[in-house]
Amino acid sequence: MGRTFIFVSADESLAAAQAVWSAGTPVDLCVAAPSPAARDTAAFAVAGRPVDILSEPLLAAARPTEGAADTAAREADACLALYALDTRCALIVWDELNGGRPHPIVVDEQWLLATADQISRSLPFP
Repeated sequence: MGRTFIFVSADESLAAAQAVWSAGTPVDLCVAAPSPAARDTAAFAVAGRPVDILSEPLLAAARPTEGAADTAAREADACLALYALDTRCALIVWDELNGGRPHPIVVDEQWLLATADQISRSLPFP
């Protein structure tokens, strides 16, 4: 069975908690952006469960000095960093979650690799 990654936004604590409780595989890891909102959402979502919460700066909101290509490159790097984690089912709390899909977004490990590749191919050469 493949690994599952549940993406939620830092401003959706209830959706995050519901995703954890309804996950087909128990969430065994939570990765959150370093913002207070993301850390609070992560803690709320996994409350009462023996789940480690890691902080990942790649999940942080775009900085004012960061262009669209920089943000996209960081998102590709985040997908690869998440893929490298030792987990069966992880809750991922982004400061800003894009994608135009309803949240939470549930993806598998192949989606992470394909998305990172797709983003990397669309980036301009330095």
